[in-house]
Amino acid sequence: MRKSLALTLSAGLLLALSACSASSSAADCSSGVPSGDASALVSTTGDLGSTTTSTFPYPLVADNTEATVEIAGDGAPAGVGGIVNASYTLYDGSTGASGGAPSAGLIIASDSLPGGLGDVLACTPAGGRVSVVLPNDAATQIVPGAPGSLVMVIDVLDAYPAAAKGVAQITPSGFPGVVHGEDGRPGISIGSTTAPDEVKSAVLIKGEGATVAEGDSLILQSTAVSFDTKKVTSSTWADGKPVIWLMSDDATATSGSTQPAGIVSELVGQTVGSEVIVLIPGDTDAGTAATAYVVDILGIIPAQ
Repeated sequence: MRKSLALTLSAGLLLALSACSASSSAADCSSGVPSGDASALVSTTGDLGSTTTSTFPYPLVADNTEATVEIAGDGAPAGVGGIVNASYTLYDGSTGASGGAPSAGLIIASDSLPGGLGDVLACTPAGGRVSVVLPNDAATQIVPGAPGSLVMVIDVLDAYPAAAKGVAQITPSGFPGVVHGEDGRPGISIGSTTAPDEVKSAVLIKGEGATVAEGDSLILQSTAVSFDTKKVTSSTWADGKPVIWLMSDDATATSGSTQPAGIVSELVGQTVGSEVIVLIPGDTDAGTAATAYVVDILGIIPAQ
């Protein structure tokens, strides 16, 4: 009966939790989901990310969503539209019964999630634990037929922002122009830029995170524009779904991925938080056009 919140993860795909695209607007963490009398009664034991046990007096009822911090994280929050690597356990607020072992996965902190969960996830720093009590109308969107309130205990293990964050760099000549919206979304103008005859790249924003290595799985945003039509051919921003690319040239390992051939060498060695523009030549035999990719490197997914 329990509906998992976790995203389905593959080498090149991140499925959204809900049918709606994730918003990349900023969460108001100063006046978002407040703590309350119900959520403050939840007490949890167990290490972050492990199997935990939560207790509370029941029936536990909330008229509005409440969220109480049990462990204050020391990392950065993802922000709305960002992604969290979370472990969570569900409890029936009416009986105190657990929904089973913790679920874990990547979740988009979308403002379309029920009961303000998007703001809770967006505002919980990495390394934090929060107890959430959802009223019945929101609970039934997660567990159909839920008899009362739903208690969620969420551990945020990692948090990834929706866009690259770093220091803007000067783009060398020979590359298309790139501008950014308030949410960090890039716009690419091919203009009179000559189509490349070899793969080349430039850093647009320099992040200060970990260095990307071969074999890493990256969570990222990507926008692609054709040199032939000068139009967008793919955009994770428009899809509302960041993707995961495996830093490998092994076609078998990356089967089903959206990552283009030739791009791995330009991303390995870059740093998390960076935005990179990569120009890939067309292939006449394959009927593909030269394409400009702007890639925001949001994070490296820890090996499970």
